[in-house]
Amino acid sequence: MTAPAALRLTLREFEPRDRAAIVAMHRDARVREWLVDDVPLHDARCAHEFVERMRVYYRMHPGLGIWCAEHWRPALSQEELADPEVRAALSDEALARMAIPEAHFAGWFNLMRVTDRPDEIEIGCRLLPQLWGSGLVHDGGEQLLARAFDELKLPRVWGICHPRHRSVQHVLRTLGFRDDGERPCAGEAARWYVIDAERFAAQRLLPRRQRMRASLER
Repeated sequence: MTAPAALRLTLREFEPRDRAAIVAMHRDARVREWLVDDVPLHDARCAHEFVERMRVYYRMHPGLGIWCAEHWRPALSQEELADPEVRAALSDEALARMAIPEAHFAGWFNLMRVTDRPDEIEIGCRLLPQLWGSGLVHDGGEQLLARAFDELKLPRVWGICHPRHRSVQHVLRTLGFRDDGERPCAGEAARWYVIDAERFAAQRLLPRRQRMRASLER
């Protein structure tokens, strides 16, 4: 497999081979801390059922689902490849091979029906903690919003998170979502954000850095 040009993150359907990565991610307490559901995906049987259900869901609801996120990176960074000691220890062939980006499990992104409002669609994401702050959450969010509005022609998309999860709220604002208040979701306290096609079209024209600064100023 090779990564599409200029992409750090790609999304694909979950496959049975992803079960171990799902379990490992959900065994990290940092991942589970802010979840608004109690699905025990740290259990291997539950992870197996999740993958099987999702593979049916893809067929029943084209364009919607939870997708496996893969981060494309080389085995060695540019700094490591330029290190004289590394270059002396490896052949030119090995150096070239280690400079080729490969796919690594990063977590997931989703477009799913809102539990309490099945006619509405929400965006979501779970990333490995070591990738928090990397910008990949913005990459995946922008990909899914483009799919939602350009391909699926949805009128709006919701973002729903824990009311105290400030980092997720910052990401949603950077993507262009506006705050729609605090109210329950599936019986749990939640903060609701929403974006429509017109707002996304305007936001995507702005540099990400500018949008991030504006989000922090709110």
